[in-house]
Amino acid sequence: MKETRVALRYAKSLISLAEERNILEQVKEDMQTVLSVCEENADFTDMLKSPIVKADKKRAILNAIFAKEVCDLSIAFINIVVEKRRESILASIATSFMDLYNELKNIVKATVVTAITMSEDIKTQVLAQLKLVAGDSEVLLEERVDETIIGGFVLRISGREFNASIANKLQTLKRDFVSNPYIK
Repeated sequence: MKETRVALRYAKSLISLAEERNILEQVKEDMQTVLSVCEENADFTDMLKSPIVKADKKRAILNAIFAKEVCDLSIAFINIVVEKRRESILASIATSFMDLYNELKNIVKATVVTAITMSEDIKTQVLAQLKLVAGDSEVLLEERVDETIIGGFVLRISGREFNASIANKLQTLKRDFVSNPYIK
């Protein structure tokens, strides 16, 4: 909980500074880059969290990775995060920044999990239905494939989840059969 609050404070600072300098879109791209590097490389994340690796070494690694990829404000921000010994929550800061950006730009993030890849026609229909739910917000659809749901779909939007998967229906049936109150 504490980590989330601290990450949110750093993200708010960065977003207000980026707005002030009129480079919000560039900083958003930079934070997406930082987030993707953190998500794709577990060793990198472990290095950031390691108390054994010195702060100046972490700063050098971060500068080597991001200096040519991100704008001056973003690299200065990353250096401040390292200076304040908060590099272990860099991914959380980037995530909080993206959430704040989506809120600022009125973008709703939706995730659809299916057993197989959706066709373009079905994806268009899903987006149309999501726009009805989201109202005037823009919908950012993330599609994931998870074969364990067997069929159907799981939809997550705005903190709500609608589970219409076959695996969920089978689990519900199993619970109903186990708790059957029928007495001979």
